[in-house]
Amino acid sequence: MAISTQKYLDGVINELEQAISRVENLTANLDEKTLNQPESHGKWSMLQCIEHITLATAVYVKNFKEKLNGQQLPAAADNYKGHWKGKMFAKMNAPKPEGEISMKLKTFKFLEPKSQLNSNTVMAEFKQVHKQMIALVEKSRAVNIDRIKVPTALGSMVKLRLGEALRFIIAHTQRHLVQLERIKNTVTK
Repeated sequence: MAISTQKYLDGVINELEQAISRVENLTANLDEKTLNQPESHGKWSMLQCIEHITLATAVYVKNFKEKLNGQQLPAAADNYKGHWKGKMFAKMNAPKPEGEISMKLKTFKFLEPKSQLNSNTVMAEFKQVHKQMIALVEKSRAVNIDRIKVPTALGSMVKLRLGEALRFIIAHTQRHLVQLERIKNTVTK
């Protein structure tokens, strides 16, 4: 099923902006100790969750920059169709509509956050990376997001079409925003 490319990219930008707002709202008025408090033994704190989202999104910022600043790229198409592989990756990561996370996934070592983090640094990096991604989504309006492939966090062996990589980033972020809410509810009781 095809959708207007511009409408799709507007939706992606909206989701990224909502993620920034949601993180700001969830962390507002919480002290450093609360933000660094793990949900339970062996689980992440709110700051670790935010740091992980930032680390994962930064991989795609880097990969998108390299691709969009590269060689001659195919011009934008009116409609975006997507691909089954990207849809599958996104579905595996996305929370269900009621907010449940159905599939447990192991985090890659290089995407694991440190145990004690500075809230000002984590929040600034989160906003910066998401603003960079929004700028790259704007830049991608000029290219065919169905024909350009970018490496995933798995490396260049597994690539997604740019439009599907955006779908994956949104699903991954939403997954961890559900986790962030759960952590907050646990540590602020």
